[in-house]
Amino acid sequence: GITMYLQNRQCYLSGPIEFDSGYNWRTEPKKVFTEKFKINVFDPHADPKQQWVEEIQQARVNEDWEKLAQRAEEFVGKDLGIVDRSDFLIAYLPYRVPTAGTHHEIINAWNLKKPVMLVSEHKGNIPVWYFGFIPHKYMFGSWDALYAYLDEVNDGLHKDNKKWSMVYGLI
Repeated sequence: GITMYLQNRQCYLSGPIEFDSGYNWRTEPKKVFTEKFKINVFDPHADPKQQWVEEIQQARVNEDWEKLAQRAEEFVGKDLGIVDRSDFLIAYLPYRVPTAGTHHEIINAWNLKKPVMLVSEHKGNIPVWYFGFIPHKYMFGSWDALYAYLDEVNDGLHKDNKKWSMVYGLI
């Protein structure tokens, strides 16, 4: 049979949560990742910590900085720990949606030498800062462009790229 290099790999699906629109952009990409590529996806938006949203909002209103810090430390630690254990990270960066966690996750994953792929509605919407350290070949102006790249990775066409060495079992 054909080797599917991405099968059973761990992907962290990063993207804005706190200031994101009500529309859940994660549904379709998660379906493609899990059904087509057989990737195990961690979606922080679907995590049980979302139960704390109301409590966090109330802590802000009450200026209960201790409670706010306690909850934030819990989910920041968990999410960054899962980034550490993931094989690669895919981040969606919708135009002009403020985010802090997404940037932290992207930078941590890159510093850990993991493949990091960035997606926006247009490649030019990706913050310029990222062009300073992430090669633009890892940036995509649509989900379809990312899927085409993942098809190539899955088929073993990027074995010369050191970022994928772990996924390809070359080290």
